Amino acid sequence: MTGYLLWVVAGVVAAGLATRWQGRSFALEPATRQEIALAALLGALLGAHLLQLPADAFGWHAPPPPGLPAEVSPFGGRTVLGGLIGGWLAVEWQKRRLGVRSATGGGFALPVALALGFGRLGCIAAGCCAGVECAPGWFATTDVAGVPRVPVQAIEAGFHFVAAGLLALAARRRWAQSRRLAIYFTAYAALRFGLEFRRQHPVVLLGLTWHQWLALVLFGIAGSTWWRRRVTGS
Repeated sequence: MTGYLLWVVAGVVAAGLATRWQGRSFALEPATRQEIALAALLGALLGAHLLQLPADAFGWHAPPPPGLPAEVSPFGGRTVLGGLIGGWLAVEWQKRRLGVRSATGGGFALPVALALGFGRLGCIAAGCCAGVECAPGWFATTDVAGVPRVPVQAIEAGFHFVAAGLLALAARRRWAQSRRLAIYFTAYAALRFGLEFRRQHPVVLLGLTWHQWLALVLFGIAGSTWWRRRVTGS
C-alpha cells in the first residue's frame, strides 16, 4: 500500500498548492472561510465512512481481487461518493449556521479534482477499485493477481485531471464562480454512474448498485444547485 499512500500524499500537496495558487476565492472573513473548510473536511470524512457502512454490512461492494487483503482499517471502508456528499451537506449546514448566503464552492473545485485524480492513480498502484475482468490489451489495467481489468481507475483519474485543467482555466478567467463545483460534481456523478456498470459491485435495488444510488444522490444535489444558480444568475 506504500504506492497508494505516496499518490494520496501527492494529491494532498497538489490540492494545497492549487488552493494557494487560487488565492482568496470568495469574499469571506478568514475565520469564516476556515470554519467552512473545516466543515467540508469533517463532512467528507464522515460521509466517506458512514455511507460505506451499508455496503460493508450487507456485502454491497466488490470483493477484493485475489491477493489483495480485505479492508483492514478499524473504521471500515470508504467511498469517494459518500465523501463528496458528506462534504457538500456539511458545508451547507455550516453556511446556514453562520448566515452565509453566497456560493463558496468555487474555491474547492480545483483542489478536490487534483486530490481525486492522484487518489485514483493510487488505486491503480494498489490494484484496488478495479473494473470487471476483460481481455488483455493495451488499455487494460491489472490487479495484484495479474488479471486484466477494465481500467475504470485510469478513466476516473483522466477525468479528474482534465477537469482540473478546465477548472484552473475557469478560476483564472473567473468563469461560473458560483457554479464550478456544482458543474464538476454533476459531471463526475454522471461518469461514476456509468462506470459502475463496469465494476463488480452487486445490484442492490432496481438493477442498480449501492454506489450508483450514491451517484444519483450526488447528481441530484449538485445538478439541482447548478440549475438553480444558472436560472437565477447567481
